[in-house]
Amino acid sequence: MLMLSGCTLGQGKEGAGALKPLGKDEKAVIKVMYYEKSSLFQQYGALFMAKYPNVDIEVVSTQSIYGRDKDPVKAFEELVEAEKPDVLYFESPNAFVKWAGEGKLLPLDDVIQADKFDIENMLPAVTETLRAQGGGKLYGLSPSFYSSALFYNKGLFEKHGVPLPKDGMSWAEVLELAKRFPTDGQSEERVYGYGENNSFMGGGGDPMGFRYFTMIGHTQGLSYLDPKREKVTLQTEGWKQALQLAVDGIQSGALYDPAKGPQIDFSKGVSREEMLERNPFVSGRIAMTVEGTYLISELERAKDIRKDKEPVNWDIVTVPVDPQNPGTSNALSISEVFSVRSDSPNARAAWEFVKYINSEEMARVKSKMDEGRLLSRTAYVKDKDGRSLEPFYKLGVSEKVTEQATEAAAVPMSFYSEFSRIGGQEVGAVVDGKKTADEALAAMQNGLQEALTRTKQEEAAKEQQEAASKPAG
Repeated sequence: MLMLSGCTLGQGKEGAGALKPLGKDEKAVIKVMYYEKSSLFQQYGALFMAKYPNVDIEVVSTQSIYGRDKDPVKAFEELVEAEKPDVLYFESPNAFVKWAGEGKLLPLDDVIQADKFDIENMLPAVTETLRAQGGGKLYGLSPSFYSSALFYNKGLFEKHGVPLPKDGMSWAEVLELAKRFPTDGQSEERVYGYGENNSFMGGGGDPMGFRYFTMIGHTQGLSYLDPKREKVTLQTEGWKQALQLAVDGIQSGALYDPAKGPQIDFSKGVSREEMLERNPFVSGRIAMTVEGTYLISELERAKDIRKDKEPVNWDIVTVPVDPQNPGTSNALSISEVFSVRSDSPNARAAWEFVKYINSEEMARVKSKMDEGRLLSRTAYVKDKDGRSLEPFYKLGVSEKVTEQATEAAAVPMSFYSEFSRIGGQEVGAVVDGKKTADEALAAMQNGLQEALTRTKQEEAAKEQQEAASKPAG
């Protein structure tokens, strides 16, 4: 057991930014934000309190910030204002970028250096992403991250004599491989070269085509919005190439459409086997897909549940990359960032909590659990069923990731439903031969520019109404 010295932020000339110890035996109580109390103690709190018995934890649940018609970023701010937690927990980059930029988080670089806390053995892509989101400084740490890889069915490749995928392929190369698989047979039963197990969003047209169009564009670092000028930027050569690539893949018959796969009536109840059967990669109907570690868990479950079926002989390579920047991707995402509130009266205890859950010791414990997350500490990169998980860790982070996150944060959520609706319609028009790529992009540009202006005005009016309804003082 360790007895923790409580600390506050030092304000001395030479100690600015350092943490100053208080009494050795002084107890501390820290408020920690997390989605749910029992989950926090199960994941981190119990182990931390066993090591630091003089620190008690009060959990501030973030469940209340989500719900219909709620702006999570605003609700987050209101929760922090009301509860004043010492440790802040960010589930999306939008709020983290905002709080770091407003100076509301404790800068960690000096504290890390003073404590000689090892971040060198954390995946550089994770710390670089957090540093970029903090404008060049570290304002938070994350013990885990999510990423994707290109999964492929080795059995299907061998059966049809198609060369196996490799690391660092572009989307054009992936789709060329996909086209080498046969396209004959009933759509509900045949094999497809590439597909995804998504319920594609969209308000008509071709939502699957819209998904591929935007996915290819984002991989290539394309921006659909200039947030400073509040201007949609889809009429570019890059977006035209992305659209043509997506449309060509769909028209070739190489891409799987979930709408044409087995459908489930959820009102009648769904068995685990039915859910697995609906996953086209697990059921052996698509040769390639981009997914996260969740798919590995699904494949393992399928071995036990689909015992009368041959299990998929799978492997992975890196996600498709931008040919201009083959060593990076935008596949990595961080869904839990822990930070210390800049004006916390319990900064040292709060930092010890953040430090511990990001420590080598905690990573060692977490490596024994199968939680579907990838650990930031690279010493605990492990294999699954004899297959290396290195492709999840291999690529650096595209410099466009923070830019794309800034774009996402700059527009109201209601804009995205318009984006998918209009985008799906226009991509569908190109697939059906009713419009050229240029015509579709022009229609998207005009329709989305109008939608952006309208949704921004609606958001401003809503904010004014909320401000007017608040009591004065």
